[in-house]
Amino acid sequence: MRVLVLTQVVVYPADAGPKVKTLQVLRYLAARHEVIYCTFARGEQEVQDAQKLGDICKRVETAPMQRSRLSDARFLVESLLSGDSFLLRRDDRAAMQQLVRGLLREEHIDVLHVDQLNMMRFVPADWQGTVILDEHNAVWQVVERLRSGAGNPLSRLLLGREVRLIRKLEGEACRRAQVVLAVSEHDQEALYEVAGKEAKIEVVPITVDAAQFTPLWEARAPRPNMLFTIGTMFWPPNSEGVQWWLREGYESLRERCPDVTYDVVGARPPQSLLALAQQREGVHVHGYVADATPFWTHATALAVPLLSGGGVRVKILEAMAIGVPVVSTTVGCEGLEVRHGEHLLIADTPRDFAEACAALLQDRELARRLSGNARQLIEERYDAKIALHPLDLAYEQAQGTAGVGGRGERR
Repeated sequence: MRVLVLTQVVVYPADAGPKVKTLQVLRYLAARHEVIYCTFARGEQEVQDAQKLGDICKRVETAPMQRSRLSDARFLVESLLSGDSFLLRRDDRAAMQQLVRGLLREEHIDVLHVDQLNMMRFVPADWQGTVILDEHNAVWQVVERLRSGAGNPLSRLLLGREVRLIRKLEGEACRRAQVVLAVSEHDQEALYEVAGKEAKIEVVPITVDAAQFTPLWEARAPRPNMLFTIGTMFWPPNSEGVQWWLREGYESLRERCPDVTYDVVGARPPQSLLALAQQREGVHVHGYVADATPFWTHATALAVPLLSGGGVRVKILEAMAIGVPVVSTTVGCEGLEVRHGEHLLIADTPRDFAEACAALLQDRELARRLSGNARQLIEERYDAKIALHPLDLAYEQAQGTAGVGGRGERR
């Protein structure tokens, strides 16, 4: 089949969880179908990065995307006046609309594989072919959790509005697609809540390439008392969780492990996080790191102190593949088939989180046992060569629903 994949961000290099997830899917599809890849690009470097995917895709096209506080303010006003979602409206670009229509016509596309809810806006209303919506998470639930944790009354009000709008729009998008892909049973149920049981929602887990991480697994040389967190820090759930941990639990860990160092790795950390980190001994905020190999190689454990968000944390899967033991909140490992005390440690209060981190830093046998069990789980359940097989069935089901003859646009 001829598949057009739409993404909000360039997935190469795969230096963030959503990119890792989508790149695995893109490679899997490209090995079985003719794939045309279309994405937003934020600057010339991303345009060049996207073109590198020409090795696996038949054609690569990009549309420009620039964000700023000024444009966000404009989109917020527009969304308030129009009754539209701000989060979805700010990515609505005429250049992408035109590009997608042109590709559908020129490439005679059979399947539109839409990566994340934001990109559903670029599916033409008169498109008769197959639409597969690949949901990294139930977006309405992510926003609802952000609303619940917001302290500012205005933020809570605006986020409450977004929740109501996105519930409606996400439900419509799921019903519009022939098949929706959810990353876990938890997300599947959250999407059914807004789309209804008539929507076709299949679970295809997020995966990693176990073989890719084997060299790091073999090279692991953990240093004593080295804890780290990795993730894009401009994504509110990530920075929110790290700040919660630093404010309420980190000092308790230092009482147990006075020599602990805590490295926070991830692009564009907010000023509030930087200021808080300066007040805590042993904390180092690194921002974006092109090569995180030294952290994966030498860290004693990975901390995932998430309080909100949705989907599945790719960094936990990567840590399990590499052999780095993990401490996570329940939200952090939500959607993964993991068990506390067998594959990782789960803790939801600051004190419990500190005790779990201390246990991994001080008990080498515990760390070794957890990392060994986790690696086995990756090989059996989350390795891309095995776990992406449901994609084939999803494509067969979608084609059966839409009919192969629906290629192109209605004239």
